[in-house]
Amino acid sequence: MSIEYLGLSSINGPLIALEGVQGAFFDEIVEFVIGGSERKIGRIIELYEDKAVIQVFEGSENMSLKNTHTRLTGHPMEIGLSEEMLGRTFNGIGEPIDDLGPITVEEVRDVNGLPLNPVRREYPRNYIRTGISAIDGLTTLIRGQKLPIFSGNGLPHDQLAAQIVKQASLGDDSDEQFAVVFGAMGVKHDVAEFFRKTFEESGVADHVCMFLNLANDPVVERLITP
Repeated sequence: MSIEYLGLSSINGPLIALEGVQGAFFDEIVEFVIGGSERKIGRIIELYEDKAVIQVFEGSENMSLKNTHTRLTGHPMEIGLSEEMLGRTFNGIGEPIDDLGPITVEEVRDVNGLPLNPVRREYPRNYIRTGISAIDGLTTLIRGQKLPIFSGNGLPHDQLAAQIVKQASLGDDSDEQFAVVFGAMGVKHDVAEFFRKTFEESGVADHVCMFLNLANDPVVERLITP
């Protein structure tokens, strides 16, 4: 059950303080309605007694202490999943940004994932060949795992990431289909366009789901994207 509050206690940059909160929990998603029309979302990052500190994803511009309605959704950050996500581009919180309209949601999942029972975990066997010898030989990628790529300024991280997506396969002996979830955080517009163009020209875009957080997008989305 969702709970609504009228007004805010204080605003400090992207952080909102709300008092008199009941039944809230850490990482809960919060919806704001400003002036009866504009909508924003945030998440609870701290709780103390009946006080909650909320980080607003889109920033706190146009928000005031009196004209803001706050609704606690009662659930953490979730994302709708569907096979229609393949070939599509989303922002850091899973909203389509490719002007192709919304997807038909088949299942909703918590972005934080489910707790893993190490005793019941299946032994990883599906090796993903990336075509990069250093990765394949030293940090072998298994199907379902994440492969983070960190880089400094001036290094060809974008070319490396695009090459891995283009070359990824289950080996010469397998023709099984699989999908690639590609997430880019804090990239410039030209780099984002490079990824789109490269995937389309190489013919892999139809089995790639892209999540792009641009350099001018809210920083908090970069915490949600992974």
